[in-house]
Order: sequence, then structure tokens, then C-alpha cells
Amino acid sequence: MNLIVGDSHILALQSYNNNKNNLYEYSASSIKGLLNQNSESGAGNIIINLVNSLKYNKLFIMFGKVDLEWVYPYKLKKENIEIRDFIEDTTDRYIEFINKISDKFKVIYVMGLHLPPLEEEEMLKCINRESAIKNISSKAFLENNLNLAKQIGSLKKRTEEIIMFNNILSNKINNINCKNCYYIDITEELLDKETNTCKKYFIENGDHHLKRNETGIIWYQKHLMSIF
Repeated sequence: MNLIVGDSHILALQSYNNNKNNLYEYSASSIKGLLNQNSESGAGNIIINLVNSLKYNKLFIMFGKVDLEWVYPYKLKKENIEIRDFIEDTTDRYIEFINKISDKFKVIYVMGLHLPPLEEEEMLKCINRESAIKNISSKAFLENNLNLAKQIGSLKKRTEEIIMFNNILSNKINNINCKNCYYIDITEELLDKETNTCKKYFIENGDHHLKRNETGIIWYQKHLMSIF
């Protein structure tokens, strides 16, 4: 039996939740919240308890999108933080959490983040909703700051930031600190080389998630078919 966990973007793999793979989605959960005992979502503790409750062979894990697309803009309301510094700190925390559970699995596959689909104005509507601010801030243990984010950068810029996150995470997993871990992603398949943003084929109008089935099939064909 394999375990698949992540924030809401992991639902791209919902078609593979079956008698061989248990999939659990933790909506609005951030890496920042995984290590925080006071996080309202409790996702970190829930995952640790889940890991201890059954014997799993492989872990597939995908977190970080909430951190880049929601936590980072929220923190920028009060702090001046360079994106690379934020990513370095966030990926260090991610590896720290993974190492807490790594001895429970024969192998762990850390899944790279999906590319962002929404233009700046559309994404600002998502992150500035009062319900979103309260939900994510509580789960990430942030101050509940209802001031609106005014800019987050173009879609191309945010795509570059996601790719930066994936590259930094990949380097850390493959070269240094993560036991029994491998990094996998589908960035090359998602990226339109002409626009340097996500291919429109994967984009659902107004949704900050990519199309589930279309994205899940790419994951399966590139990686999962051979390692499930």
C-alpha cells in the first residue's frame, strides 16, 4: 500500500485513490503549518498519526503551493522578504518534516509543484477573499491581516518562482538532506515554451488549480505508472 498526501493540488491524483494507494488531501495546508504544533489544520500531526497507523511502502507528497501563492503574499503585507530567502527557508522546513517520517517508508517521492494558471488580477481575487485570508492564516499560524494584497507579480513571474522552488527543492533532496527520497515533477510537460507559462490545455477558467484529470494523467504517464 502506498500513501499519497498533499494540499488540494494533490487531487490531480484522485483517480488513483484505490486499493493500492491511499490518498489524503489537506486543503489550504502549508509547509509552514506542517511543523507547527499549533496549526489549526493539524495536518502535520494527522499525517504523522496516519503514517504510524498503517504500514505503507511508498510515500508521494506534495506541499508548498499554499506557501508560495498564499503565505508569501500575506507575509509581504508586513515584512520585506526576498522570494529566494522565503523558498530556501520553506524547503528546509519541508525536508525537516519529511525526515521525521522517512524511516516509515521504503521510498519517498517528493512531487514538484504545479505551475500557476491564473493571471495576476484573477489570483488576487482568490487570495484577497476574507474567508481565504482567515482560513490560510490560521492554518499557517499567521497574523490574521485583512488588508488586501495589491500586487503579486505577473503570471510569468510567478511561474518563474514556482520553477525556482522546484529547482531548489530538487537540489536539496537529490544532493543533501532527505533520506530515501526522490524528487519528481511534470514541469516540462506543463510549460508552454513560447509563453513561459502553463499550457492553456491544463487551465480551468477562474480556478487556481489545474484541471485534475488532464494533470493526473501526465503524472501517471511520466512517473507513477512505473513506480505505483
